[in-house]
Amino acid sequence: MKPILLTLALILTTTLAPWTYNYVLVNAAEPDCASEADQVPCLAEQGDSMAMYVMGRRAYDAGRKSGDFTEALEWALKVVKLNKRIGNQMLKMLYLQMGGGVHRDFVQAYIWISEAIASDEKYAYLVAWRERLASKMSPEQLEQAKRLTAD
Repeated sequence: MKPILLTLALILTTTLAPWTYNYVLVNAAEPDCASEADQVPCLAEQGDSMAMYVMGRRAYDAGRKSGDFTEALEWALKVVKLNKRIGNQMLKMLYLQMGGGVHRDFVQAYIWISEAIASDEKYAYLVAWRERLASKMSPEQLEQAKRLTAD
């Protein structure tokens, strides 16, 4: 009797398991995203925090080449609202890149870093990075950034 039950269990798991796996995969994504080859952008727009993180990382990698981290920062700020841990990791990477003078718009980077410092004491480590960025800025850029930060 036991061999028959074991055989029956084996048949059921091999025939039903793939069906349930496909069902879970199809239903894990919203129906609008299921037909797309790259579901990440669609899921990110629908508020999936991990998909948003992936989009942010893609934008971060592109920013390292182009010097424009604007899109990566936008994604990071969205992610941090849903998943503080991964959002904060991304923000830290971005702020360090900006503080190092990698972002092509020094004034904008200075403002973003200043806003982060003012928003929470956990960003106190950015003070040194803001000073490092300031040392790379022209006097005019620094004056403009400080003026815009004060507004």
